[in-house]
Amino acid sequence: MTVLITAPPTEESAYTLRCADADVSARLRAWLRGSELAWPGHFEIDVLVTETSPFPDEDREVVRQPATRIYAGPPTGTVRIEWDNAPAIAIVDAELPKAQLWLSPAAADKLEDGERSFLLVMLVFLLKRIGWYHVHGAALIDPRGRGWLIAGTSHCGKSTTTALMATRAWQIATDDIGFLHVAEGRVVVQGFRSHIALRPGGFEMLGAAGGTLFERRSKHGFHAEELGGTWAPQVAPSIIAFPRLGERTSIERAVPRAALSEIVKNSSWVLYEGTGAQAYLDVIGKLAAQGHCYHLTLGPDLFDHPNLLEELVP
Repeated sequence: MTVLITAPPTEESAYTLRCADADVSARLRAWLRGSELAWPGHFEIDVLVTETSPFPDEDREVVRQPATRIYAGPPTGTVRIEWDNAPAIAIVDAELPKAQLWLSPAAADKLEDGERSFLLVMLVFLLKRIGWYHVHGAALIDPRGRGWLIAGTSHCGKSTTTALMATRAWQIATDDIGFLHVAEGRVVVQGFRSHIALRPGGFEMLGAAGGTLFERRSKHGFHAEELGGTWAPQVAPSIIAFPRLGERTSIERAVPRAALSEIVKNSSWVLYEGTGAQAYLDVIGKLAAQGHCYHLTLGPDLFDHPNLLEELVP
């Protein structure tokens, strides 16, 4: 028997989740609700939990991402995502915001491990079909009300800087997972609500008590409120910074086209299929035009002078 699961009344028009396994349905729904995203339109996910995959073998070229394999483009136009940690496959429709999700019992048992990899990749391609485009970056609002997008790959200091700024009463939308879209003529970053996750070095530098230990990820996580900040679901960036680690914190003005190339580089895997690619590039171009772009070097001195970011950008 197939059980129809929908979100609470405030969200029930946003997505439909169908699954015969009540426990898996509840956990998937909790994950979607926990993101606190204001869904941009309706999408559907049909979930099947069985030992054997219902999908044929894949012969398209594979693109590898952390814990996932992605197949996209001709001849079907669909996007296929496979999980490395346990047998699981998601098939996203070539054009419509619909996905078929197969989980083996082993994958169902460790579903939470796939929330920031396998399931998130599926969600990225679903939301792309309704006008939201993934960006790998931190989105913040400083005490002067200016929106910041700090966009970069892993190990570039985004999360540690976000946590430090939360201790300075900044508003935090996300330290890592955001979605770009146009609202009232401006490009905004919609933050995926999650912990600011710090590796051991960043946790030690921050020196904050409390938080949540994620043993499997070897990280320590905080919500912005636990550090003295607040959560902001949406940020309209006027400052776009591309970080790297260095000996001292400094900032250097970059030409707007740097925003286009850097953001595409950091989220390039969503362009591996043609669907929505031009619209995605148009949104990035609009973002680059609305803000000032900078190359940002993050040094340990920022912990001694946490107001330095504000001071460096007049």
